[in-house]
Amino acid sequence: MRIAERIFQITVFVVAGFMVWGGGFFWRDLLDGSVTRTNTYTLYRTMPPPPAGPRFCPLVDTGKYGLVGPCNFEPPFVWWLERRAKA
Repeated sequence: MRIAERIFQITVFVVAGFMVWGGGFFWRDLLDGSVTRTNTYTLYRTMPPPPAGPRFCPLVDTGKYGLVGPCNFEPPFVWWLERRAKA
């Protein structure tokens, strides 16, 4: 029973750390006319999209689902802090 708790704790910690670092999940929807819509879910959903905001690049791509991370490997909260300090 203790090993199951420890596995759960490690899993939650790794996922939370990945999300704070700027990682997220994405999925693609195929629409009419060969159009693809990509939806991305991160903790930083209220930040402006590129080019005004940070960019997210696919890290793992299975075709329809995958994982994204910051393209420059810098957490988005650093981008937010830099913009806030300049204002």
